[in-house]
Amino acid sequence: MVRRLGAALAVLAALTLAPLSPATAAPVHRAAAQDAVDAARAAYDDARARVTTLSEQSERVTATAETAEAEATRLRERVGDDDGGLTDAIGALLGHTSDLDRAAEAAADAESARALADMVQAALADQIAAAEQARQAWERAERRRVRAEAAFTAGEYADAAIRRAHFLPAYDATGAEDRRNQRALRAWHDYLRGLARAAVVPPAVADLADPTHLPRGLRPARDARNDLAPGIATAGPTTVVSAEAVRAVTEAFRRVGLPEVPGAIAPSAYACGGLVAGAWAGPELAPPADAAGQYRELRGVPTSSVQPGDVVVLGSRRAGLAETGVYVGGHQVVLADPATGVAAVRPLTGDVLGVRRVGIGAGRHAPAPAGGGCGAAIATDTATSGPFGFPVALGSYHLTAGFGDAGSRWSSGEHTGLDFAAPVGTPVVAVGAGTVTVEHPAWAGNLVRIDHGGGVETLYAHLSRVDVTDGQAVAAGEQVGLVGEEGNTSGPHVHLEVRLDGAPYDPAPVLGITAGPPCPATVDGLVLLRCDAAVAFRLLGAEYAAQLGTPPCVVQGDDVALDLCGGAERAGSAESAWLLAHAPAYGWAHPATRAEPWHFEYSGG
Repeated sequence: MVRRLGAALAVLAALTLAPLSPATAAPVHRAAAQDAVDAARAAYDDARARVTTLSEQSERVTATAETAEAEATRLRERVGDDDGGLTDAIGALLGHTSDLDRAAEAAADAESARALADMVQAALADQIAAAEQARQAWERAERRRVRAEAAFTAGEYADAAIRRAHFLPAYDATGAEDRRNQRALRAWHDYLRGLARAAVVPPAVADLADPTHLPRGLRPARDARNDLAPGIATAGPTTVVSAEAVRAVTEAFRRVGLPEVPGAIAPSAYACGGLVAGAWAGPELAPPADAAGQYRELRGVPTSSVQPGDVVVLGSRRAGLAETGVYVGGHQVVLADPATGVAAVRPLTGDVLGVRRVGIGAGRHAPAPAGGGCGAAIATDTATSGPFGFPVALGSYHLTAGFGDAGSRWSSGEHTGLDFAAPVGTPVVAVGAGTVTVEHPAWAGNLVRIDHGGGVETLYAHLSRVDVTDGQAVAAGEQVGLVGEEGNTSGPHVHLEVRLDGAPYDPAPVLGITAGPPCPATVDGLVLLRCDAAVAFRLLGAEYAAQLGTPPCVVQGDDVALDLCGGAERAGSAESAWLLAHAPAYGWAHPATRAEPWHFEYSGG
């Protein structure tokens, strides 16, 4: 038994292990990461082999301990038996080894065997724990290897995307526009590098369409309403867009600054959906080719949740449908100028009808509002049905921000005019006759203000050049400056305001573009008129006062009709004669079918 105990102790000493070293941090290089996996796997295999050996030894020493304990129990019982005690006493007289001696020796062997078994069992438990640590270290090394492989692949993907996302040799932009384009492109490259750092290769949009079933390693993204967002995902703090969206943004940048529209397409059609359709065109996806179709047929997402590659539809319910562009991140969108077709990066600060995401299902949206540069025509000739003409020539502009549109870009929270987007340098003319004041507020850059009399003013903002001076009298249609993008703008346009007694009112009905709501009282708070009728009567009243010495007297009226007093109610009076002669020039006339000389109605013009 002593010899067996010594042999067991020798085995136990041979099996005693030093603590396992933790796996080293995974190298970035793929080969080094694989070496770490191989080393961790070898350490785990070695630990498992030691567990197996100790387990077998534990079984043997436990069995030995149990045999020794059984023998000790048997001898102890025999010594305690009366007959056995007598036999043991006789044997002792004859010089034989007594059962008592054997029982004592067996008890000592059993105790030693049990101690050895407990020691081996404890060593086995420690080795099992060490093997588990080795297994975890192996798994960590394997995860790092997989990540290194993924990072290598993602890095190759990002490098390829960055190489493709550049301005073409024909790129032609200078000054502020070039700086804006370049900043946006650098930001896009940074996003692609961020994907590489997150070890993400963007999956196909079809794999992101269902946010509850995403590729391994990606988690669902949520929109501004905290709903699961289809078409995108997250990897840690990084938002992941689809491979098709990456391609669309890249293609959009490749179209920026080109002096000619790619393909046989008109500039207006290019701005009104052609740029978006071309950027997104691919073997699997074919979004509608026009702005109206993109607005109606693509699935919408909250405007505040816009992501790179999304289709931004500009316009407003008031002004109608404007152009569409590709969102490139950083609150910026690539848009094409409808007059020239030149694409550029613009801040996303104008009026947005909606944001659409390609590849996540069809939309069910109402038709886009009529009007605007990409919708139904707002006029067919140079004449207007309102008291004023247009500030720029028809066909040279499209309407963007409408009156009353909400937005953080405007200090009051609402747009106070109507924006006529046109290329820089487009002539801007006075909509009516009046006296000029030139100002340079920060929001407008260069501003021309024209006082038309009767409390009516018009303002022309963001001009690149002013062609009039303070106090100058201008006629309707006379040039006052050139379209620009000075001050607070998202692109070249002229901002037109119409003010009555210093308060802004919607220019659209005043220009005869749309019907409008009633304006405030025209005289002494007595009468509410339609906006165009009110402006026209104010202009008529200013001329009336200049010629007759007093403003016109109003008894009552509503919408487009007035009953006058102060002499106008008497047929043949100087006041009545003047009105009959001059009021039609302002759109006001006495109906031939009515006998009352004091009654005038507005028919526009």
